[in-house]
Amino acid sequence: MSVTLRLRSEALAQLDAATIAAHTQARPGVVTVRTRMRHRDLLARALAGLRAQVTDDGTSVFAAWEGRRITFGYGPEGVQVAHVDGPGLTPSEAARLVLSVDEAYAAEVQRAVLARLKDRAAQAGMRVESERVNADQSISVTLAATS
Repeated sequence: MSVTLRLRSEALAQLDAATIAAHTQARPGVVTVRTRMRHRDLLARALAGLRAQVTDDGTSVFAAWEGRRITFGYGPEGVQVAHVDGPGLTPSEAARLVLSVDEAYAAEVQRAVLARLKDRAAQAGMRVESERVNADQSISVTLAATS
């Protein structure tokens, strides 16, 4: 018996210029948006993969790159809040930066789920028969029983 699972990496926070503008704070050059990037270790790995300088003080994750600073902290309801700032920052640029982090984060989540799937499959007496990355960046994994 074999099972094929398809793991899809999709943007977790669907942001557009209107959403960003709706969350713009009164301070010029600072844009705040809510995201769904809850796992700090995956967030830090995603930022590092984007070549950002990353620090974590235990309550917030800070990143600096492309002349901008982003602070990820928890807002109400436990949702991450991203504060983006820098000289001449526009809402559309903030959206682009946050979406690039979101895409990198989704890829980290996908890798973590795949690793967990492989571990659990082995524990359940299954092995990975095949694995491929599809054109849409989803991953198809076929598992087979070992006996």
